[in-house]
Amino acid sequence: MSKKYRLCISAKDVAIILDLSPRQAQRKYQQAKDAYGKSKHQPLTVREFAAYYGLPLVDVIDRL
Repeated sequence: MSKKYRLCISAKDVAIILDLSPRQAQRKYQQAKDAYGKSKHQPLTVREFAAYYGLPLVDVIDRL
């Protein structure tokens, strides 16, 4: 059975991926959401996060 990956990313995940403090990760997460015009209730996807910060999607998934 293949490994399943999450569709959405959280600020906590951003802290792990970018090695940031929780507050800095929240800011980065919010910046990406604002760039995509997401509302408060709309989550950010892993693909959107990787594209916004110019990170390879495979590397982001590996760090989750």
